[in-house]
Amino acid sequence: MSLIQSLKRMGAKVLGRERANRITAPYYDWQARRRTSQKLATLPRKDLCLNLGCGPQTLADGWLNVDISRGPDIDIVWDLGQTWPFPDESCAAIFCEHTIEHLSRNDGARFLRECFRVLQPGGVVRLSTPDAERFLRSYAGNGEFLRHPSFSEPIETPLDRINAMMRENGQHLWVYDRESLALALTRAGFSRVLEQEFGESAHTRLQGLDSQGRAFESLYIEGIK
Repeated sequence: MSLIQSLKRMGAKVLGRERANRITAPYYDWQARRRTSQKLATLPRKDLCLNLGCGPQTLADGWLNVDISRGPDIDIVWDLGQTWPFPDESCAAIFCEHTIEHLSRNDGARFLRECFRVLQPGGVVRLSTPDAERFLRSYAGNGEFLRHPSFSEPIETPLDRINAMMRENGQHLWVYDRESLALALTRAGFSRVLEQEFGESAHTRLQGLDSQGRAFESLYIEGIK
């Protein structure tokens, strides 16, 4: 445990966790900015592989883990709703699992345009997100999918599950079905859009990365530049 971590733990006991977090936040923000700047300064300008909005689900073997959170395994701390710090046509593959639904519709469109900008010709972005069509078809049908045992939280009514998917306590800002996500990719500039299956990809670097626990509710789509 570092000296800062020890002091933070002691401060939490004396001041309370919330106040201690506020006091130490500037240091951790500075540390994250410093780590990000150092990493960006050493990046090659071609063949980057980005894991965007990864949270704790980081990838090894040459992947760059990018998230707004400042966890120790995050390589680039960045707000994905803003212009990205990667050059044009610098990326070979982009993996984005259950992230785009956390952006507004406008920010999501900007996000996809950034994907197109930074991808090399032939590069691939892989998106997964809750499949809104699957939820709504179940709601209008027998509701069996909405009671799937893989959902982590129980519900009282089918509409509770729809609300949870669309809102997730205010974290989800826009949801997609295959048609709307394919249209968004096309508008961002992608001329080839493919619906994929779990674990399968048009790019070898993107194969086998999907989280098994999310497969039952996910839509998988790729845009190829």
